[in-house]
Amino acid sequence: MKCYRFISLLVIIVATITLAHAQNVPCSGSEYTTNAEFFRAYASALSSDATASKKKAMVNARTTISNQINAKGEAAAKSQSKISGANMTKFVELVQVATRQKAAGLRVICEQSEQTAGKYKTHLVVELTKADVLVEIISQVKSDDKLKALFEEGKFKQAF
Repeated sequence: MKCYRFISLLVIIVATITLAHAQNVPCSGSEYTTNAEFFRAYASALSSDATASKKKAMVNARTTISNQINAKGEAAAKSQSKISGANMTKFVELVQVATRQKAAGLRVICEQSEQTAGKYKTHLVVELTKADVLVEIISQVKSDDKLKALFEEGKFKQAF
């Protein structure tokens, strides 16, 4: 019985510490997460140079948001019943091309830097509108004559 009380107390303490820590993280909260309108990604980086810290955080955020979009695009690609095999591979490649192109225009919506013990830590959140990404993917797919004939735009939009 004492063991259960100890474990319960330990769980409460860990939960309280975790919650307190989460509330102190810069650029966090629901306004900085992916939602129905935006893809968003948080990243942080540590360096002895402030500029390097910011660049590392941006690279990490760009990678994270690109992975989110690619995953969403690949899942939506499964809605394409007329596309399979090599055509599906080409379709997924075009989703990735569109993602890279849109990721070049990321918008930073939160950026905070801090310095402790001679190190700089940059926190940032970037975003892309889902509508812009969707338009770019559709444009890429329609630019391929073979895929254009097979592409079911309505199904893809609904799945995306």
